[in-house]
Amino acid sequence: MKTTAIVMNEPGELEIQEITIPDVGPNDVLLRVEVTGICGTDVHMYNGGMDLDFPVVPGHEFTGVIEEVGENVERDSKGTEIREGDTLSVVPAMDNDGTDWYSRNMPGRPRLSENADRFGFDNVADQYAGGMSKYVVLPSKSYYYKLPEDVPSELGALVEPISVGMHAFERSMQPGHPHIREGFGVGQSVAVQGAGPIGLFAIASAKAAGAGQIIAIDALDERLQLAAQFGATDLVNLTEYGEDELITTVKELTAGNVGPDIVIEAAGVPTAVEQGIELPHDGGTFVEVGHFAYNGEAEINPTRIVQKELDVLGSLAYPPTQFESAIALIDQLQDEVPFGDLFNFKTTFEDAENAYEAQESGEAYRATIHPHGLE
Repeated sequence: MKTTAIVMNEPGELEIQEITIPDVGPNDVLLRVEVTGICGTDVHMYNGGMDLDFPVVPGHEFTGVIEEVGENVERDSKGTEIREGDTLSVVPAMDNDGTDWYSRNMPGRPRLSENADRFGFDNVADQYAGGMSKYVVLPSKSYYYKLPEDVPSELGALVEPISVGMHAFERSMQPGHPHIREGFGVGQSVAVQGAGPIGLFAIASAKAAGAGQIIAIDALDERLQLAAQFGATDLVNLTEYGEDELITTVKELTAGNVGPDIVIEAAGVPTAVEQGIELPHDGGTFVEVGHFAYNGEAEINPTRIVQKELDVLGSLAYPPTQFESAIALIDQLQDEVPFGDLFNFKTTFEDAENAYEAQESGEAYRATIHPHGLE
């Protein structure tokens, strides 16, 4: 079947085209895409920072309404019954053939698997269009989750980035006894470097998990004020301090002046990594999530990791089931946390280039493309 989509012929070149997607089979779902978000990864792709097989239909943060359900499909990936008219949020990565080492030996970390198909990243000829398409066919190997009826469909476009921020926070929840500060526990302190969307979602996740103190660190007061609405208890504008002074300031906000139990780097700036190693108390935890795409080198003294007996953890995206947790977080906190305020640049196919520019400049928290137009 045919649909209209934005095609990135090569980095920086967008074109509205009619493309071919598969006909809907008995095990497939046809989704009418309502909203797709543009994130930092999309910007890197647009600027030539990702090694992809172009042309590509971009968009990996998307939600839509079921247009047609194959005769063999009754439930979403969680097991919830679905029908035409239901709203779904879609996991961009799909199962691969299961033959690589990671698929066989580390099934709990599917993002490490090789050669998986991905909505928003694959060549147009593979017919896995991303969210910048009016319609997308979801095959049986894909993961998709129904939104609760009381969750606005627009918020479905945030499920993917919330999963990133939530997974980063959950990486800090290592096994142990929280009452002696082994692993995360209720009442503990968390610092988040960077109050962009991923940082905000890590903050909201820490809030929902019962963190007693959440310190947001950013260079923009506007973002820090938004961080407070997402659950931050302490706000630190890094531009007001030198590097050593910033570390001291954050430590002095914590009990005993020793530093937070957990630090999550979500800024994607190399200097933040260097500072982040020093911010937790000795024996604490540092989680790196901000550098999904290359953004320069950080200079780290490995002796400090040894001296601090620091747990250093990387966080790569999320497993598909993280979408269940992310949807639950939205459902639980939507009356307290202004998720919808992040959508401050909405546009259509015709203005997609400006949406990319708004996302890159920081004008937009989350620029969104609406394939069927704005209401």
